[in-house]
Amino acid sequence: MVDLLLAGAAVVVLVAVTVVLVRGERRGLVGLVALLVLAAGTFTVAIYHHASAPDVVLPDLPIAASSPAAQGLGTATLHVEVPMGAGDKYPQGAIWLDPPRAGTNAYTGDLSLLCSTPGKTDHDQNCTGGDKRVWTVEPLEKRALVSPATGDPFADPAACAEGNLSYQVGYLELVAGKGYCARIADRIFALRIPDFPVDQPLPRALNAEVAVLG
Repeated sequence: MVDLLLAGAAVVVLVAVTVVLVRGERRGLVGLVALLVLAAGTFTVAIYHHASAPDVVLPDLPIAASSPAAQGLGTATLHVEVPMGAGDKYPQGAIWLDPPRAGTNAYTGDLSLLCSTPGKTDHDQNCTGGDKRVWTVEPLEKRALVSPATGDPFADPAACAEGNLSYQVGYLELVAGKGYCARIADRIFALRIPDFPVDQPLPRALNAEVAVLG
């Protein structure tokens, strides 16, 4: 910045000297020539310093990251792998919701996830080989109430608002990718099964997504 000011001053001096010379003033001609040389040198040095000065690089400022919920993009999604019980006629697993985690056995948890085959009895092995598989969710221990969501509760918690749906204690048939709601006392949770296992002869585990809504 100082270099540019010096260069500007030198230009003013050069203009003044030029005007004096054009008017034919002879007095102090030698001094004016010397001043002209000095001004030209000052201008040249100032321009050189300014051109060769290194660019000032400003440091990158940290960007504050916020959670999806803080950005209005929905709530945090937790992934839970629910093992299916071995030896059961109906492959079944259990999930706890608060906090979200798999049950220690197929019959312990807030919700039970069950696979059945239409037309087969309790004495037949269901969901084996190429059997048709129907997945259901049920509050087996009656700890929770469940309901289909009115929208995507992972993006909009209002999809699980009690005024928009009816919670029930019975089982619900699950649709892959659809959102469901579960309520324990005054706590609300969102549940979703992205896809159902196709491994044979029996499904070994079910991957569930859970979000704590409130």
